[in-house]
Amino acid sequence: MEQDLYKVLGVERSADEREIKKAYRQIARDSHPDLNPDDAAAEARFKEATVAFEVLGDPKKRKLYDEFGIDGLRDGFNPEQARQQKQWSSGGFRGRNQQWSPSDPAFQDLFGSIFGGRSPYDTSDMRDFGGFYTGPAQGRDLSAALTLDFMTAVQGGELDLRVMGKSIKVRIPAGANTGDTLRLKGKGGEAPPGAPSGAKRGDLMLEINVDSHEFLERDGLDLHLELPVTVSEAILGAKVSVPTPHGDFMVSIPPGVHSGARLRLKEKGVKRGKKQGDFYVVVQIHTPDLVTDEVREAAAALDAGYSKPVREDLIL
Repeated sequence: MEQDLYKVLGVERSADEREIKKAYRQIARDSHPDLNPDDAAAEARFKEATVAFEVLGDPKKRKLYDEFGIDGLRDGFNPEQARQQKQWSSGGFRGRNQQWSPSDPAFQDLFGSIFGGRSPYDTSDMRDFGGFYTGPAQGRDLSAALTLDFMTAVQGGELDLRVMGKSIKVRIPAGANTGDTLRLKGKGGEAPPGAPSGAKRGDLMLEINVDSHEFLERDGLDLHLELPVTVSEAILGAKVSVPTPHGDFMVSIPPGVHSGARLRLKEKGVKRGKKQGDFYVVVQIHTPDLVTDEVREAAAALDAGYSKPVREDLIL
């Protein structure tokens, strides 16, 4: 593994804070030891990424690293002295192109210096990076993906999940959507060994993904349903029952309606907090699937109802 911490996170040297944080979170989700038990490669990757993030995520440490490499992060390092020494000797400090790995004593020294001897997996509070830990001793936060079926996301509900061998109940709020994150306090990693009495567990972060629905489409808080209607219902008009997540409602099909017409059921869409969207019925006229002689005669008779050719205005 190269010592270049930017390569560890897979970002350019010009990456901003948001890009660095995003890259680290992705690696942490993929390689966290709690989610990859007995996987030495994943553990090493997690360690490397954690060191890289703790350096590049802090402007002061990042500046030292950019100028002096890993040595600029060690306890007792004197930047001014190093600059003077660099003027006299090119070997004054280890450059950024040196090689290291999690089993390298140099890496272990750096890791211990960064985390002050605490567990490398406790990333719950790293406000201080000066060789000691100032935040509260608590378990690490964990992340996991949770896929919901469409109706559970819209209506909300309660799910039973297995997390780290334990069963927990998760309340899904109505209106959940892809990209949402649910924080379950105290459901993450246990407090590290030796932590003070009463130390809290970390939190569990559930990243929501919602499956698609066979008939419904969602646009923010609005729902759309394609409603099949017969030719006679489209011509004469009708009242039809429409299913929604909030029950069945009658919708009036106006006489002479065209395919694609949208009929609105106000505030029958997704409810999220105090807001609620609308439910749109999109008319789709279906022709008969049994074409008999009588149907052909009726179809021919329908032509008399057109005042002009339907494609008369179709000019490109």
